[in-house]
Amino acid sequence: MTRYFFYNFFLTSFVNLMLYVPHILIEHRYSGAVSSMLISGATGTLLTYAYTAALAHFPGMGLPEILRAYWPRWLVSPIMVYVAIICFVSSTIVVAAFAIMINRFFNPELNPLVILCLLVIACGYAASRSTLSVQHIIEVGLLLNAPIIFFVLFKMVRSPQLNWDAIHTVANFVMVRPELGSIAAGVFVFTGFFNLSIFNRLLPPNFSYTYRWLVPIFGMIILSISFFVPIGFHGTEAVDEYLYVWSMTADSITLQYGFIERVLFLFLIVYLNLSLIYTMSCWHQAMEFIKSCFPKLKMATDFEETPVINYMICGVFAVAAVIYLFFSDERLEFMFTRYWLTAMLFSYIAIVISVFMLSRKERKSA
Repeated sequence: MTRYFFYNFFLTSFVNLMLYVPHILIEHRYSGAVSSMLISGATGTLLTYAYTAALAHFPGMGLPEILRAYWPRWLVSPIMVYVAIICFVSSTIVVAAFAIMINRFFNPELNPLVILCLLVIACGYAASRSTLSVQHIIEVGLLLNAPIIFFVLFKMVRSPQLNWDAIHTVANFVMVRPELGSIAAGVFVFTGFFNLSIFNRLLPPNFSYTYRWLVPIFGMIILSISFFVPIGFHGTEAVDEYLYVWSMTADSITLQYGFIERVLFLFLIVYLNLSLIYTMSCWHQAMEFIKSCFPKLKMATDFEETPVINYMICGVFAVAAVIYLFFSDERLEFMFTRYWLTAMLFSYIAIVISVFMLSRKERKSA
């Protein structure tokens, strides 16, 4: 069962490449990005340890059930709506960005809104499934795509085109004072723990989260690669010219042996899969948070027939995602993402502290 935790952690870590996180850090490469990454690693690890330790005292319970056990419903319901919005926005930014990227790199003549409509239909249907089914989809999706991601990252790190002098130059700015925006962007890599707010329902009694020491190691490796590899390929100055910096970085290398020569196509196909899986996961969590506001709806991790309310909520999500892309563009989306990451950081800190304090109260009363 520990693998469920790591699946969600790996998924969020990989998706950071699609959420403008590298571009935000690169934008501050001379003004505190390196030191911010170190603080992000410590903050993300602390939040992960605290949240998993707290949830271990509530086996089989999600965040809605935990809060309702101690707080009044009139307080819990607005919190659940707010958390649902956080999850929805996170995934919508990813899937909207990928719709634009498909338009840019695959078919410039196809309207991004048409692409997004196709993506959200698939995501909405998958998100309406049961929690157990969604977790299994995440598991299968990662097992199929993670090896390819590791292969691409290995090719980039080992590439002779990687300029280590450029990386060393930027790394020398480690003593520059960190910035809040960079810290928030870096912490996102570690926020897979929050998916347990719903998926903790699947865990049996007396379960304990193990191998958590892998979180800071893997998280810092992914965060460092996300930041330093584009700098090594494009240089300390030119790297700031790209909004989708990792797509251009993937296009900088080729596969000498294989039926796909340009790594860009392999990269985009894999991240199309991850974007759909991530959006499905976040929409499912947002759906469950909203459903928890209705007392008559019973919590179930699996069911034979999908409730109509699931289709209704996911349908609203799909329409809202299309409206979001219609009224935004790349630059506006990037600006919005920066502010949203900061708001998300403080929201997660508040939720983790609250659940951790409730777990201590539960332990004392036991």
